[in-house]
Amino acid sequence: MRSSADADLLQSDLDKLYQWCIVNKLLLNVEKCSILSFTRKSQPIFYSYQINDILLRRSKPVTDLGVTFDTRLDFTQHIDNIVSKAYTKLGFIKCNTRHFSGVLALTVLFFTIVRSGLEYCCLVWDPYNKNKIIEQVQTRFLR
Repeated sequence: MRSSADADLLQSDLDKLYQWCIVNKLLLNVEKCSILSFTRKSQPIFYSYQINDILLRRSKPVTDLGVTFDTRLDFTQHIDNIVSKAYTKLGFIKCNTRHFSGVLALTVLFFTIVRSGLEYCCLVWDPYNKNKIIEQVQTRFLR
């Protein structure tokens, strides 16, 4: 947003979206709707928006379909979340498979339970800058 005119255009688009939903008999759960502004500015300008005369709340971060978005799009919190979950799952596997001797079975468990969570939507959040943190989970599994 560079000016109040941009904010007015966005509000107009939100109004049109709401009218389209009414025409097509779709319900918007406005209570679940929120605003997240992506910016690298230290002092961003924020505007208020509404749908059906209900003021939308401003959120940071927002989790959508399991991916955590923050205002800077650096995905640090998302990566921390998935790595934490991966360590929990890895601990579960190690605790419950102490008597397994087959490497193949352990590998299948790792790929289906742990690695699938680490790679979920990775094209969206692109882990290029956090590869070491993610690879540490795999290294711990190999020990």
